[in-house]
Amino acid sequence: MHLYFIRHGESTSNYGDLITGQQDVPLTNLGRLQALAAGQTIAAQGITIDHIICSHLMRAHDTAKIIAKEIGFPEDKIQVNDLVIERSFGALEGQPKMNPAKLDDDLIKASGGELDPQIRERAQKLLDSLKGTTGNVLIVSHTGFGRRLRAVIEEIPTQYSHNFKNAHLTDLGEIR
Repeated sequence: MHLYFIRHGESTSNYGDLITGQQDVPLTNLGRLQALAAGQTIAAQGITIDHIICSHLMRAHDTAKIIAKEIGFPEDKIQVNDLVIERSFGALEGQPKMNPAKLDDDLIKASGGELDPQIRERAQKLLDSLKGTTGNVLIVSHTGFGRRLRAVIEEIPTQYSHNFKNAHLTDLGEIR
């Protein structure tokens, strides 16, 4: 199987520079246009998508639906999977973004959020669930999950896996 990843289009929390986590916020108008452009990129590159998996959060699900329409993928074949949901930041969600150095594991844990190993475990469970899948798989998700997914695939620490831009197609390669 060949794996592609797209982070959702711009959301209202991205625009407001807030910690979003698992809050269910909509796409902005720009986010919808970004999703449309992502679909056009897939089509222009001649990539045939055989499976789309997305988070149930509306910013990712709506991005997946817009892309699916653009590439002629049946919307009812989109697979919603909670393994690809964004990282939980607990009580910090909805708060203004802070210096990343202050947003450490102790603060996230104290706020009831998810720690890196928990998210990496979800990424590994997703990969395990896809064993035996053939064709091109597109994951439409969130940067927190995407960083851990790429880190698990590349067998590197999460800190070396950079963030994803909104609605940018990333080729994660052939997965066996």
